[in-house]
Amino acid sequence: MHRGLLGKTFQFMQQSTPPISKKLGQYRIVGINLAVILVVLSAAAIVPRNGQALVIVAPWSDPGRVINVIADAGGSVMNGTGSPYAAIAYSEEPGFAFRLFNSGAMLVLDGSLAFFCRSTSSL
Repeated sequence: MHRGLLGKTFQFMQQSTPPISKKLGQYRIVGINLAVILVVLSAAAIVPRNGQALVIVAPWSDPGRVINVIADAGGSVMNGTGSPYAAIAYSEEPGFAFRLFNSGAMLVLDGSLAFFCRSTSSL
């Protein structure tokens, strides 16, 4: 009788322990979900708001190209950065970030992130 109970307990333990491949699959799903959450929160934090944007053009473009991109998008240069390929721009018109991308900007971030750049008084 004792042997039968022990056998049933062992059988129950075998059934309750999921295979390693199933655990890895679960960890993978959790990891993907966390990555998606991180991307969405990051995107919400860096999307330009209040008309102010940090505009970055390709480093292989002509120095000063960033000024042309901002002007083509209907914005104005607020401040320069330590690089000739980035500037802080402003426009009150909606869709400014989209127009910056259409004008040739490689990356458009929220203007409040400009503190990561070494700022100068003007371009």
